[in-house]
Amino acid sequence: MLSGTFAIQCCSRSPGQAGVQNREKLFRWAAESRLDPNHPNNAGMMYMMKQAGGIAQAQDYYRLEQLQEEFNFATDEQISASRRFRLLRLRDSEVPEFRSLRMIPANEQEIQKDVFAAYEKRKHAASVETVSHSGIDAHRAAVTKYLKQLREQIIQKLRVAQHRRTLQDMVYEEQVPDIGTLGTDLLRLTEPRHPLRPTRKERKKVTAQNLAGTQVKILVNIVRGFDLPVRAAEDVQNLSSVYGASQTVSRTGLKLHESVAMTTLASCSLVRPYVEVSFQGSMQRTSVAEGPNPTWNEELEISFKPPNSDFSPTSLQSIKDKLYFHIFDEVVMDVLQDDRQRGSVVQQRIERRWLGKIALPFNTIYLNSKIEGSFHVLSPPVLLGYAYEDRGPRGDGLGVQGWEASSGNTYLTMFITIEPYLILPEKIEGKFESSEAPSLLSGVEAWRSSFTNLFPQRNIKTSVLDMSGKTVFIMLYIHPLKPPDVLLNETASTLSIYEQVAHYVSLIPSIDDSVIYNSVCDIWSTCNQFLQLLCGDEEEHAVLLCNYFLHLNKRAWLCIGFAVPEGQTTYVLTEESRDVYWLWCASGGEHYSVRDSFCPMQAVWCLVNEDNIWANIQQHQHPANISYNLSKARDWKALFSKSSPRPALTTVQPSSLTYLPTNEQHMHDLEERIERTLREKIMEWRPRHITRWNRYCTQAFRQLLPRLEQTGGAPPADEVATHLEGILASYQLFGYPLHMPYTDMRDVIAAVAATRVYASETSDIEYALAVYIHPYPCNVLSVWVYVASLVRKR
Repeated sequence: MLSGTFAIQCCSRSPGQAGVQNREKLFRWAAESRLDPNHPNNAGMMYMMKQAGGIAQAQDYYRLEQLQEEFNFATDEQISASRRFRLLRLRDSEVPEFRSLRMIPANEQEIQKDVFAAYEKRKHAASVETVSHSGIDAHRAAVTKYLKQLREQIIQKLRVAQHRRTLQDMVYEEQVPDIGTLGTDLLRLTEPRHPLRPTRKERKKVTAQNLAGTQVKILVNIVRGFDLPVRAAEDVQNLSSVYGASQTVSRTGLKLHESVAMTTLASCSLVRPYVEVSFQGSMQRTSVAEGPNPTWNEELEISFKPPNSDFSPTSLQSIKDKLYFHIFDEVVMDVLQDDRQRGSVVQQRIERRWLGKIALPFNTIYLNSKIEGSFHVLSPPVLLGYAYEDRGPRGDGLGVQGWEASSGNTYLTMFITIEPYLILPEKIEGKFESSEAPSLLSGVEAWRSSFTNLFPQRNIKTSVLDMSGKTVFIMLYIHPLKPPDVLLNETASTLSIYEQVAHYVSLIPSIDDSVIYNSVCDIWSTCNQFLQLLCGDEEEHAVLLCNYFLHLNKRAWLCIGFAVPEGQTTYVLTEESRDVYWLWCASGGEHYSVRDSFCPMQAVWCLVNEDNIWANIQQHQHPANISYNLSKARDWKALFSKSSPRPALTTVQPSSLTYLPTNEQHMHDLEERIERTLREKIMEWRPRHITRWNRYCTQAFRQLLPRLEQTGGAPPADEVATHLEGILASYQLFGYPLHMPYTDMRDVIAAVAATRVYASETSDIEYALAVYIHPYPCNVLSVWVYVASLVRKR
């Protein structure tokens, strides 16, 4: 390339018209070559061009690549239209449809033209859904969009934190042997050996690369059930009349065997349950058992398909599907109308009546590898035609004396695992920013490490990440906060107020952190952020409930431990009286005595309040077997003590919470939309029959549902009978009131579909459906759906 000075010299040696032509060529050459105007060697040419009018004004930038256009082998439009370049860019961005791609063809002709069809369809569906949202659903959509943005910010900070290495991370140094380690090794030689004692071997972990084409299954071993509801006496009398008629002399002169009738009557007088397991559209069921405490001991296999056939931990953690367990009672109905034909003709119809369900998120099963124990079955609050048997004192059968047994609750004992054993995500560790002094952080970490060395199986927490990505001590989240005024009824009992507050907290939708942030990082939001987002995991629910209890002058602590089926979780421990303690499941609104044999909490690791953290250093960790006297240093190891007092720390919670009222019009619109959608779905699920709606029964349900919300789902039996007296006199009624927090329309439809109340092949059946939504402050909604089928009595 010619320099500017040499070009000027060439131009100056060209006199006359030729010089003018050379000057014009020089100006054109300077424009095409993008000559740097700020380079010192080009100062003379820039001055001459400015004097001759060859340049309007001096450029105010410095071009690093003067020949960029010569090296542009494709235009921006061509690059944007390239399928291969777009595929590479989407894979690098970890888009779900493409992040599992291992190899991308080098030639664009080898890439299918419809490779982006699923991706474009998902984007279009999300945009259409966002536009169609209005009212309360618009708030849910805005929260979902905000959480996606927050997830990207958190992941970026986690990646930066991973690059902060210490000497121990980079250099691995084996410990120099000393007399202590040598003595331990010598003692191992003298230990007694037990060749006949079986040792549990850890299952071999299968990486995501080796799972391509491998069928992954969820193994479910259903053992037994406890305290299932049995059929009411009226149902038994109807059946006894049917089988009693069969003992008369038939037209053939033969009398039916009485033992057959009595055996059939005995089986019908209780319950014949079976369990149906469903996941991702596949379904399996057990055989039919007998009685309120059935035993199955059956193993079911449920197929599992990850999204886009991606078995990576990142993809598996993003799965929102749930494993559902539904308990049904199989009822054999006699439909023979002519009693004279009972000796020779049998006409029966098998019906199944829904008794309850258990919902387990796949993420819980995946992160815990296996889950076993007794699971609480969520039963409808009103189950017409069924009642619980009266039970006297019963032994726990677990070797623990003095335990209490829950009454009126159904439980299912199961074992659940995934085969083959999937690789768990690596825990992201790194040093994050913190507002606390480094000396305090190092002291807390030393305290936690000393406890972990003594009890490696007890995973306690001292600090978590807030939504800005900074490290915060757990106890700074504990601060008394006033609940909404509508929950503080002065005429109600103290226990009723506590249960009402717990009910309000449980109505906030629950979603795990690993699903939101797609990583194994524990991010806690403050109570005001929690109420604004209207979603969170067990920790946010427990913190809010604990803060409410503290405002109500109730002694409460966060209880971190292990529960079934949640795994590592957080409950709320309260002191009811001397040596009487309750554990509250904040996300479910339920409370259990620590001595309850069916309490979900199986291990207590540490307790937290606004002043201190106590680690459980007792030999036992089950809630029923430990002491809760925190002043005993031999039982509880405190983070702060007299020798190391607690420094002045500021809570992250606000001084008070602002409760915005829920828009009544939006709530009524949502109520009408849910009822209209459910009616259309029920008619869609019965394509071969006409669906008739009983308006009189629907009106009775609409009057009953508000009362169910007021009584916490437990209205007096005579009150229910009063509302349905006219209907029960003329119809056989089978139905259930379903209660749930509102998340979206899909969850409501799935809850109604799971009851199978629509699955009746008779044409003379009628249906009734009513929806009621009770609003609470901050758009917290309590949704009730009463769906039932009616058959006119003959």
